[in-house]
Amino acid sequence: MSELIYPGRAPAWPERKSAALDAVVAEISGWETSVSVDLRDFKLKENLGEYSEGEHGAIIGPMPDRGPPTGLVIHKGLKVAEWGTPERADIAFSVSKGALSTLAGLALARNLMSSLDAPVAQSVSAEAFEGPNAVITWRHLLTMTSEWHGSLWGIPDSIDWNRAVPKFPGSPPKGTPRDRKAPGELWEFNDVRVNVLALALTLLWKRPLADVLKQEIFDPIGASSDWEWHGYETSYVEIEGRHVPVVSGGAHWGGGLIIPATDLARLALLYVRRGNWEGRQILPESWFDAVREPSLNPNFGLMWWNNGRSTIPSLSTSAIWGSGIASFLVADAAKDLVIVLRWYDVPRRDELIGKIVDAL
Repeated sequence: MSELIYPGRAPAWPERKSAALDAVVAEISGWETSVSVDLRDFKLKENLGEYSEGEHGAIIGPMPDRGPPTGLVIHKGLKVAEWGTPERADIAFSVSKGALSTLAGLALARNLMSSLDAPVAQSVSAEAFEGPNAVITWRHLLTMTSEWHGSLWGIPDSIDWNRAVPKFPGSPPKGTPRDRKAPGELWEFNDVRVNVLALALTLLWKRPLADVLKQEIFDPIGASSDWEWHGYETSYVEIEGRHVPVVSGGAHWGGGLIIPATDLARLALLYVRRGNWEGRQILPESWFDAVREPSLNPNFGLMWWNNGRSTIPSLSTSAIWGSGIASFLVADAAKDLVIVLRWYDVPRRDELIGKIVDAL
């Protein structure tokens, strides 16, 4: 078995040139999203128009303009293709959820929680986990099956009721009233509840999650210092007398990870290598089986989408990915493959990934 290759500290990354991949890049690098460069304007119009969020549709966290179409392909630890501006820090939208998953896995490994199936209220004391919400477990939050009820940072959970991700014909408008289920009975893509997970993890770690991610994950894997993780103007909590910021797990209302593609690739490579980085086991191997285990939604695990049903035919069935607005992060351990896509033509996703895989 050949020795595994890891990149040095950023910006270093060993390369392997490929004429076949160069030809693919020449073809696909212009496949650009129709999403406006002015993301704040785009998202505000979506929130107020398509989603009819009214007073709750404001952008309350950072949302810088986007960059050009960008891609980065890492195969067997080597950079084999890139285009656009992979070292530019861009907003990650829902790809940020993979970072929340990572810090939950690390908290479990450090025994900060007794089990994913333990109630959050067992290890976190907060009004958000009282009353009917007291039975919600870490697994419920990580799998988007919590049915958490309430408002967080001034936004009610009902704003995302009946949200269809991905969208399908005939689905009711987002926010349509429905009957509330018990925790664990319904899967729903709900950004308020993702932010509840971010709050719970902040209270569990007792410090900003951006600091935890830097010290425990990104510094050990040699990431750059060019990334940031934000919440909202109002997302702060008091912990032991300190005013601590709480990040968001996406960028529906702004915030989340603003990060270079190169650093996202390092995080995905850590998943490909099952938590081991140059001989150091940063996360237990068992976590990488847990994250892709299907939930009520067979295509979704612990804040990562899974390919168990061959949703993307060119990837292995063990592959996982994070997906946000024109943003995509693939970790395919069976192929020793990482793909980062930003500001790409989303309807051509499978075709684009297929061309990359075929050229490896």
